[in-house]
Amino acid sequence: MSTPTRALTENDRFSISDRSPIGSRYTDGEEEYTLVAYSVDPHSQTAFPLFIADADIAAGPNTHWYDRATMGSIDLLEVSDLLGIDDEALHPAAPDQDRTDAALAALASREEHTFRDTRDFSRVMLHGDLNTEEEVTAFLAYAKAELELRVAQRQLEKVSRERSEWIARVADLTGSQRRAARVLGLNQSTISRALRERPERP
Repeated sequence: MSTPTRALTENDRFSISDRSPIGSRYTDGEEEYTLVAYSVDPHSQTAFPLFIADADIAAGPNTHWYDRATMGSIDLLEVSDLLGIDDEALHPAAPDQDRTDAALAALASREEHTFRDTRDFSRVMLHGDLNTEEEVTAFLAYAKAELELRVAQRQLEKVSRERSEWIARVADLTGSQRRAARVLGLNQSTISRALRERPERP
C-alpha cells in the first residue's frame, strides 16, 4: 500500500512498501514536480520515484537533435536529478489537480526508446498505486517474469540476427536465392529477407 506523501532524499531506502501515492506533488523550494510513476527493482524490492517537472510541461516535448532517445517526450526525472549540492530533500507541495493531470498525461504520451538500456533488464515501471500487500506481491512476481522475458527476447533477437546473417552467407556462396532456399529447406522469401536485412559491408 502507499503511505502518506513524505519528504524524499537521495539517501532514502526507496522500499516498495514505503511509497508516496502516484500524483503526489513535490518541491525543491523553487520548482515543483509531480510523482508520476516508480521504477521498480523486484529483486531488491525497491521503488525509485519518477517525476515530471511543471517547467518541462510548460516548455513542451524535448526536441534536442542530439537526444534521439527522448525526442518528442517529456523528461522523466529521479530524485538525484532534482537535488543539487545545497538541496537536502524534496518536500511535499500543495495539491494541484490540473498540474497532476497534465503530468500524468505527459507520461502516457511519452515515446518508447528505440533501444533498451541496462535498466530495462533490472527494473519495471509501476504506473499506478498498489492498494494491498497482495497487489504488491503480485506486481513483484509479474515484474520478475517481465524481466526474464526481456532477457529471453534480447537473446532471441541476437540469435535471430546471427541466423539471418548465415542465411545470407549461404546465398552468397551458392550464387542464387533459389539454390540457397533448396539447400536450407527454406522459402525463397526468407532468403530475400535475410539479404535485405544484413548489415551494410564497409
